[in-house]
Parts: sequence; C-alpha cells; structure tokens
Amino acid sequence: MNRATYRRARTRVVASSTGVVLTALLAGCGGSGGTVAAGASGAATDAEGTASAACGQVPTIAPKDPDGAVKALPADLQKAYNAYGEEVFASAWQNKKALGRAAKVGFSYLPASNAFAGAVIKQVETSFAAAKADGLVQGKLVKRIMTDPATMTPAEQIRGYNELVDSGVDIIYITPLSGDAMVSAVDAAGKKGVVTVALGSTIRSKYAVNVAENAYLNIAAPTALVAGQLNGKGNVVIVRGFQGLSTETIGYQAVKDVLAACPDLKVLGQVNGAFVPPVAKAELLKFLASHPQQIDMVAQLGVMGSGVYAAFDSTGRDTPKVVDAGASASSLASWKKLETADGYETAGTGGNGTQEAKAWFTVGMMVMAGDGPKVGTITREPSVITKANLADYLPAGAKVSDLGEVEDGEAWMPQSYLDQFFDNPSQS
Repeated sequence: MNRATYRRARTRVVASSTGVVLTALLAGCGGSGGTVAAGASGAATDAEGTASAACGQVPTIAPKDPDGAVKALPADLQKAYNAYGEEVFASAWQNKKALGRAAKVGFSYLPASNAFAGAVIKQVETSFAAAKADGLVQGKLVKRIMTDPATMTPAEQIRGYNELVDSGVDIIYITPLSGDAMVSAVDAAGKKGVVTVALGSTIRSKYAVNVAENAYLNIAAPTALVAGQLNGKGNVVIVRGFQGLSTETIGYQAVKDVLAACPDLKVLGQVNGAFVPPVAKAELLKFLASHPQQIDMVAQLGVMGSGVYAAFDSTGRDTPKVVDAGASASSLASWKKLETADGYETAGTGGNGTQEAKAWFTVGMMVMAGDGPKVGTITREPSVITKANLADYLPAGAKVSDLGEVEDGEAWMPQSYLDQFFDNPSQS
C-alpha cells in the first residue's frame, strides 16, 4: 500500500472501525491504547507469564481491576471481563443521587459514514424522543457530530465536547476517537457533575461509564472455534486492522494467544487491512500472488470479512475458514453461499449499531436516575456466530454486495443484564 493509499485508509478506519463488535466494536474506534494484561493473579499462564490454554480454547487472563470493582460483581458477569484490555475502575457515580428533573442531553459522535454509525445516530435520536415522552429528558438533543472522516481529530472532538459541557448539559453520550485524549476533559466535566457515557472505546476516567464489547474475547472466541474445527492443523494468514488502535492491539494479541496453543497451525504471514474491506482485499490479493500454499484459516481482526471472501473469490482459490469477527451482511452472505455449496463452516461474532445504541442510552438514563453503577466499564461476552445460529444473524435476502449490518441474533445488553451492574436498578 503506498503512502497516499494508507493515509486514506487511516481516515476511513476512524469511522468504519466503530462497528467492530465490534467492537468491534469493533469495536471501537481509536481506543485508549491499553494492552492485554497477562500473568495477573488468577490468570492461566505459562512459566513465562504469557496466556496459555489448550488448542481450540479461549485463554483465561485476569482483568486489570485496581479497585476490585470486577471482583465484586456476580461470578457470571466476571466472565465477560476475561482478558479485558483496559483498566476497569469503580464508578464515581455509584452514590450519585437522582437528578430530580428532566436531564439535558449532549451527543458527541462520528460522521454517519457507514451503516453502523448511521444506525447509532438514528437509535440515539429515537431513544431520546422516547425518554422525552416519559419526562426523563428535556429540550433538544444537543449534538456535536463531526462531519468529515478525512479531517476529524481528537482535538476537534474535545472542543465539541467542551462546548457541550459549557452549554449546561447533564450527560454526554460519546464515542471517542481517542479514549486517552478524552481523560482530562472528562475528569474536568465530571467534577462539575456532568456524566459521560462512552460507547465502544474505553475512557480511563472514574467519571466515565463505558459500554463496550470485550475486544479480546470478540476475536479470541471465534478464532478458538475455528482452530478447533481444523483440529489444530493448517496454514494461517492474519489480516490486521489499523495498527495503533487499542482494539487492534488487543485483537492481535488474542489471535497470537489462541494460535500459540496450536503448534501445528502455522502462520504464513500477515497483511494490513486497516479495518477497511476493500483495503483488506487488495492487500490479501498481493499476498496470495506470492504464496501458492494452501491456506486453511484467515484470522481477520474485525469488519474485514467481506474483503477476505472477495479476495479468494476473485482468485478462484479454495476459500479458507474466515474468522468473521464483526460480521456484516456481505460476509454472512458469502459464508451462507459456501455452506450451501459444500458444507462450509467457520465462526464469527455479531452485533449492530441499533442494539448497542439502545443499551448505551439506557445506561446513561440509569445513571441519571441514581441507580448507582457498580463499575465504570460495562461489557459482555461476545455474540458468537456458528453454523447453528447463522440464520439468526443473516439478513433475509442478503447478497455478497450488501453493505448493511447483521440482524440482532440475540439481545446485546437487555435490561435484565444491565440491571446487574447497578445497585438500585428498580429506580430506572
């Protein structure tokens, strides 16, 4: 990829990687740069302190839990924090009293330049309207949505965030370009009583309530399943996302940890797909041209599954098992086409912007109601897609050219799940 192409890919990924459930999400976009904790107390590790597990299984790695907030959660919820890549703090809002009036709401988001982002914006507006009808919020949704993915920067977003704070809002919903860059601004706003609720990326501030996929599990879970399907043998190619994003770093570590337990899965090489399917296709085609060996697995780090399938389809080579993390309508349509033809089987992860935005908005309203969040980051185990439930995620009539999201499949974070993260959920 030449420098100009790489720059264009970088600007596109800021918007597109938000859909990594995918995280992606995805997920998330431009997270806070944390790395996976290995060797912490309670982790399954080898003698050198790195993650270990049997081939075909997800490693167990204790989360970074400096306040003991995760440890205080029910055991079933703690599973969702396995290998979580950022520190998980106790929430500054645990003892916050109900606002006692309708809240003023701010919304800081990315351009609606892909299906996920468009779905998030639409759902936040829908949720706001419903909350207003219930008397929970007032006035208009105060928006600071960046318009150009080619020029947007964390500094631009922080300016808009501070404008929201100065406008007198009580709560701000945000997907940060950089979680680290937002910390000081969120701390300052929190000291003024302004609640910040982040979707996708983690803001490492006790004043932020983060709602996010577990980026490690989102990649490790389907990769481990595919490794098991191959009985731990074969050739692997890794398609990386835009390097420098915390979700990419964490996902890459997840692949390495899973493959480390399978010595007969050989990595032939890796390409940089930048979380952009056409870029992933182009770079993979270059790799295939110089690597005639059979490829049994392609481990891609989110939302690029459609590009991987397209690359193999255009060469006429047998399609390997594609780890379809952050699946799309297009990638699932390719998967279904191959399954129908020859019984093709793989694994992936699902979720969509509408589901995530509903949970995100609900969490913020629960905080404003004085429900008392027990922990500053709310996460979940990924929705894993297999042959058994593929039909639940595949949109009706989907084609390989479709650009849309997957169906709901399962509830992303239903009310009954969210309630477990709050001290007084009956108030909401």
